[in-house]
Amino acid sequence: MLQTFRDNMKGTMAIIIISLMIIPFAMFGVDSLFLQDNTAGTAAEINGEVISEVELSRAIQMQKQQLLERFGDQAPAELLSDEKLRQPVLDRLIQRSVIESSAYSGGMTASDRYLDQMILGSPQFKQNGKFSPELYSQLLRSSGYTPTSYKKLLIQDIVVSQHIAGISDSAFVTDTDVDKLIALSQQTRNFHYLTLPFAQAETQVTVTEEQIQDFYDNNQAQFMSTEQVSIQYIELSLESLAALVEVTEEQIKAQFDENSKSFTGDTTRQVAHILVELKDDGSEQEVIREIQAKLDLGEDFASLVTAYSDDLGSKDVGGDLGVTDGSTFPEAFEAALVDLKIGEVSSAVETDAGFHFIKLLDEQQAEAPSFAQNRDAIKQEIALAQAESEFVELLDALPDATYNATDLVEAANSLGLEVKTSSLFGRDGGEGITGNNQVLATVFDDDVLHNGAVSDLIELGDDHIVVVRLAEYKPSAIKELSDVSSEIKARLRQQTASELLRIRAEELEKKIASVGDVEKVAVAEGLEWQVALKVNRAQTNYDQDLLAYVFSQGKPMDAPITGSLMLSNNDYVITQLSAVAAGQLPAMAEVQKARLVEQLSQQQGNAELSLFEADKRALASVTIY
Repeated sequence: MLQTFRDNMKGTMAIIIISLMIIPFAMFGVDSLFLQDNTAGTAAEINGEVISEVELSRAIQMQKQQLLERFGDQAPAELLSDEKLRQPVLDRLIQRSVIESSAYSGGMTASDRYLDQMILGSPQFKQNGKFSPELYSQLLRSSGYTPTSYKKLLIQDIVVSQHIAGISDSAFVTDTDVDKLIALSQQTRNFHYLTLPFAQAETQVTVTEEQIQDFYDNNQAQFMSTEQVSIQYIELSLESLAALVEVTEEQIKAQFDENSKSFTGDTTRQVAHILVELKDDGSEQEVIREIQAKLDLGEDFASLVTAYSDDLGSKDVGGDLGVTDGSTFPEAFEAALVDLKIGEVSSAVETDAGFHFIKLLDEQQAEAPSFAQNRDAIKQEIALAQAESEFVELLDALPDATYNATDLVEAANSLGLEVKTSSLFGRDGGEGITGNNQVLATVFDDDVLHNGAVSDLIELGDDHIVVVRLAEYKPSAIKELSDVSSEIKARLRQQTASELLRIRAEELEKKIASVGDVEKVAVAEGLEWQVALKVNRAQTNYDQDLLAYVFSQGKPMDAPITGSLMLSNNDYVITQLSAVAAGQLPAMAEVQKARLVEQLSQQQGNAELSLFEADKRALASVTIY
């Protein structure tokens, strides 16, 4: 289709289109074709400052890229859609704008000289270690910035960072704060508890078919199947094209012979050394002469390492530095090593680290692999090389062939490719490419899901591309009773057993509160009970739900505090809290104490920053469009 468009770009039509292109050149310059208008379309307005749709779109794409870099193919598909990302990203931009406004109102800014230093020192703008104006302009244009708008962005980043640091870094904690926090965090509690097992209660529950039917009839909204789709897709990969290439044994043998001619097996050497570091007064020379004299007399190298080497890392292992392939150590070191035979020791060799006496412990020469070892790898290499040009041609033709296609079959046939159809799958994915999060995000986007559009090229990996189109859509529906009967039965058993345990726990709780002694009630009821003494919040030998509940209760005054809770495993526990003891700071060095105070200050700073941001956001005039 695009080729037809090119072929018809002649005569009057061409003149009209070229004339339309000249207008923005004449009125706004070449930049008008490349630079976006950041004020076009308003997403939100904060205290009179506009967040444009362009800014929001750019921030969404950056967030999406960060998710892909962090999770790769495992990035949650639902988080990759613009619709899902829009609100949280906009909230962050609004919060940033609020902080920025506060910073500016406080007179904060950054000088042009400081900005110039930042730009000149940025690695991304350097070529061959020097700042490149051409690269700087190119990168700004590709990101939709001008030098002026980029400097404005830098100023915003600087003042926001300074403002945040000014608030969070100014926080501090007093000795009283530290004592209170320690008393709370290191607090211990004494309590008794007894457990009512869920499994025992469940055996007493019977669920009838009538109950299952009644639950199904009254809760059908809970048994809706998820929407499902099937897709048509064209998959293009270098590997699959290579698999179709026929490679003869003659080609493989010829390539092997060529590889053998240029084979240079790496030599690996195991090395040890004695290091004598440089001294300000030059006294290392006397040590070097002493070591050399003892080496000349044939003294044991390992003993000399122990007596003289300044390399603490290798001193206890006879000076052994491991293996090098010629690129591990400094050039002078490696050059001296090449001239040694196994067991020989060099004279003193100088590097930036000092002087080395180098001993060659072992040497291994790599052997050329045999034809049998290399055959499959060479075959694959030849196949990939031959398939690469075809891959490039198909990759170039695929967008044109699928653009506005109503069916992928025709497009695939024109390229000699195969159209595949997936089985049904939901938003949580299926097998093969339908389990890829980028594919899922594309398939469940409105254009493909509801508008019948063919997707853009989706890059699944290096040399692996796919184009998709909706083949079948199956909306959510109520599942059949037969499909959910066992699920309902299990749920009813769980609910009924839990209710029985709750009633039983309330009865026991009242008895314990009345009698005042867990042990007496437990013995009378034939239940096992446990006692927990001096338990702190961090202990791992107790159920964490149990600890959280016990530590949420107030301090007992005139009598123990009795309560009950259901654990995550559905067991019920009745507790009786009898004593609370304030925690004490364990013995620690001054450095540890200082670190503790620093951590508490950071936590306090983060808390104060959150309160400050919330207050500024509440006072700000925010309009979301």
